[in-house]
Amino acid sequence: MKVCILISTCEKYRALLHFTRARLAEFWPGIPPVRVAGIENEPDALELRDDSRNWMKVTRSACEDLITEGFDAAYVLLEDHPPLASCDTRRLAEELPEMMADLGAVSIALSGFGQGRKRLGEKTQWRDWDLDRCLPSTLWKFPLHPALWRLNALRELLDRLIQQLPESEHTPWAFERKGGAPDANLPVELTSHSYRIDGRHKAVAPYPAGLGAMRFATDVFRFAARKLAGPAAREAVDERILGVHHYYHGPYPLLWSGLMRKGKLNPDALYFLRLAGRSDWCRELEQMPLS
Repeated sequence: MKVCILISTCEKYRALLHFTRARLAEFWPGIPPVRVAGIENEPDALELRDDSRNWMKVTRSACEDLITEGFDAAYVLLEDHPPLASCDTRRLAEELPEMMADLGAVSIALSGFGQGRKRLGEKTQWRDWDLDRCLPSTLWKFPLHPALWRLNALRELLDRLIQQLPESEHTPWAFERKGGAPDANLPVELTSHSYRIDGRHKAVAPYPAGLGAMRFATDVFRFAARKLAGPAAREAVDERILGVHHYYHGPYPLLWSGLMRKGKLNPDALYFLRLAGRSDWCRELEQMPLS
């Protein structure tokens, strides 16, 4: 199975794309070929034939180009989902593509279950991997943060969603949320073959020091805030400290909520990065022209 990395982005986030590409080069030795969609005048950029604001059409055209190049699958990620520590290159380059071929998977999410995140479907085993096979009724079964996608399946899925949804909803959020909805009118071949990994013991990077204790302390603080001052107080606390729960450890260490939220830098991401000792990354991100 021939695999590449596809980053689908837009001009607004060019600086963020460069940040993510730098982290990929730093943490993924021997990285597969990278292709960029939705932006011009960039190394490895695919031809831009669509309105760059239409994420679904841009990504669908990218799938066509990659299939023409001879790729079978791609790690699809948005520009705000860089790896945060060393990747397990062997598992990413060899085992997950083999898993995809053996299971006939449409997608395999690198942000999976465990580490405080629940299963969404059926327990499945592949070699020494514990997997979660999403049910057709599972809402969040089409992931972008990030995942290995079978390109012909992703192309078909995008074709169907582009036909069903108005152009204003050709966004990454609608792809995940509305594409995964049980009433999306998609064939079972697309809705019953998405998997999520249990990443904790499939990482080469050490688990972040003190993170387990910080998560426990955060949960105690959130519980106390709700009990003593009500739901509004807990929500206020969440806005400040919930970032410790957004880290997911695995072969591609990541923040599942991404570096951006509603068009702005994600405060949960900045909080976590500072706790992790990466204030230098925070300064770099805060200096970017992202508006």
